Amino acid sequence: MSFKWQFRGKDVTGPSWREMVNEACTIMNYPEPDLLRMRGSDLQILEYFGLTMGSFSPLTNWLVRRMDPSDRELSQSHLHQVLADLDRCNLFYTTNYDDFIERALKLKGRTVQAITSEREMVSGPKVSQVVKYHGDFNRPEEMVFSERHYYRRMRFECPLDWKLRSDLLNRVLLFVGYSFNDMNVALLFELINATLNTLPDSTSGKRAYIISHNPSDFECKLFERRNVTVIPTYGNDRTAATANVLMEMCS
Repeated sequence: MSFKWQFRGKDVTGPSWREMVNEACTIMNYPEPDLLRMRGSDLQILEYFGLTMGSFSPLTNWLVRRMDPSDRELSQSHLHQVLADLDRCNLFYTTNYDDFIERALKLKGRTVQAITSEREMVSGPKVSQVVKYHGDFNRPEEMVFSERHYYRRMRFECPLDWKLRSDLLNRVLLFVGYSFNDMNVALLFELINATLNTLPDSTSGKRAYIISHNPSDFECKLFERRNVTVIPTYGNDRTAATANVLMEMCS
């Protein structure tokens, strides 16, 4: 998993998953995170963090402090503004905890509903929905941090998963910023593939795409095996290349 937070130029970017785990180790007074990595995975380190600290609040508070751009800064984030310009798309799924997508949509004058539970699923036809698949700061009890959280999430038995299955019907999915390195998303690819194989009558002829930067034959074949069509981008700036693809969709 990777996050795009912090401010770098005109894009809203931020601490990586590794940096977050490093901070968790700092909070626990472990100065050498890589020593813990010799004993277990990052998810297991975060599991240990929850057991040691009693809650994830110290880490959540750190994340909140790292994710507080002004409206002006967010309006200058090229990627978020291009996402908000996708006026024919009113449904966004994200595994990030932040509210950047919702805020970017609102800055464009769009009505937005963030969805983290069943009670928030009712909205009007002109409302853009942002489904927070791993929870957010407004519902910290639903945030996915640790190994145990991931195992619970990968059961795919909660209302958000039922909504996803419903949303797959007669829609085309576009994955942005994901890879097989995220085991939750890798399993999600498998679920979508299994579901779409039983739905041969899509009006679009295609059901799922992924924007992949500098893709290798290895990645392309794995995605194609799961019926996910690769949209390749190239160059040194992954964010700019992704934004260019999304801009073409707006035109």
